[in-house]
Amino acid sequence: MSLIKIETKAQFHDLVKKQKVVILDASAQWCGPCKAISPIFQNLCNENDGNQNVAFAKFDTDEVPDLALELGIRSIPAFFVYRDGELGDSMSGANPPGLMKLVAEAIEASKA
Repeated sequence: MSLIKIETKAQFHDLVKKQKVVILDASAQWCGPCKAISPIFQNLCNENDGNQNVAFAKFDTDEVPDLALELGIRSIPAFFVYRDGELGDSMSGANPPGLMKLVAEAIEASKA
């Protein structure tokens, strides 16, 4: 499954309801750290493209501010992992090792 661009809060909620695991990247066009970690998130998405239990999604906090508000985002980039419709883990900041660990744990959870 390729990277899904979230354009509305409703689209996000539908995805979380339908998908076993959702890994969400919250960022903005003007955010330097977001731009720095974006290729890493995209590579992780590409590496897991065949896993039908996991969806990688991304949204711009300026384009979907109501979702950013609902998620309580105070700094970006921010990453969230939803399992079976519930928020599991999250992290903020452009921390490649932390992001890789977050994704690896989410992928492992998708197999359970």
